[in-house]
Amino acid sequence: MIFLFSVCLLGLSGYPVQAQRLIGEITIDTERLTQEHRNLLVNLENITEAYINGNDWAPDDYGYDCYLDLNIVFEQVQAISFENRYSAVITVSNRKDAQFSDKRWDFTIDPGVQLTYSLQFDPYRSLIDYYVQMILGYEFDKVKKFGGNPYFNTARQICQAASFSSRYFNGWDKRLEWLEDYINPENDHFRYLNFLYYTGEWLYYDEHDRDTAKKYLIYAIKQLDKIPEKRFQRFFDINYYNYANALAEMEEFKSLSKIASMDPDHAELYQRLLKKQ
Repeated sequence: MIFLFSVCLLGLSGYPVQAQRLIGEITIDTERLTQEHRNLLVNLENITEAYINGNDWAPDDYGYDCYLDLNIVFEQVQAISFENRYSAVITVSNRKDAQFSDKRWDFTIDPGVQLTYSLQFDPYRSLIDYYVQMILGYEFDKVKKFGGNPYFNTARQICQAASFSSRYFNGWDKRLEWLEDYINPENDHFRYLNFLYYTGEWLYYDEHDRDTAKKYLIYAIKQLDKIPEKRFQRFFDINYYNYANALAEMEEFKSLSKIASMDPDHAELYQRLLKKQ
């Protein structure tokens, strides 16, 4: 029975869970720069937001939205040769389980430039493209087993193109390292866990298909023993409440006891729910 069930799950393509149509919200802080340089960047926030929201980054097969919050803080500018070279810190979030903070970003950008997507390296646009692909990769992993691979592959291509830059290579070694760490086969169980859990959560809370949701949520628990420790607690910190309540409402107390034993940080909720059995 267990073997048959696992084969059935592997054969499913997945259900819409969180997002696909990319909705970017951009904030840019230039307060640390001189007024002269701030004037040169006055429209950059609108230009960047229009670029992100105006591109078809992924097929909208599932018809739901993916948020990309992007905050850029300009740290300094240097006049080098024929260009202004900016340094900035960027933070990126999908408002849920993916967040990046990137402090090694150097680039130049012409005032009022219109951004056009290309795999050809550009020190400003290519970093935006990299994080768009990373966020989409995380999201598509939730609707299909390893569904993020095409987006992670594009992110790798962007890193490889950046490595040939003679002036703007700073930080790209680390970005490639983040990517390779996530798609390393040793992390496959965590990625599979995300597919199983988020599909089950969507089926339970949105579609109210409790029978199918139960199969996904219970089978997801089998992956928990196999995921890297560094991923383990973050998964629970984000998902423990919905996971625990769904299992309790389905009267799956054995499974609830299992995740309670693995996640002592949220013991109070688990103990309260287990009293209902």
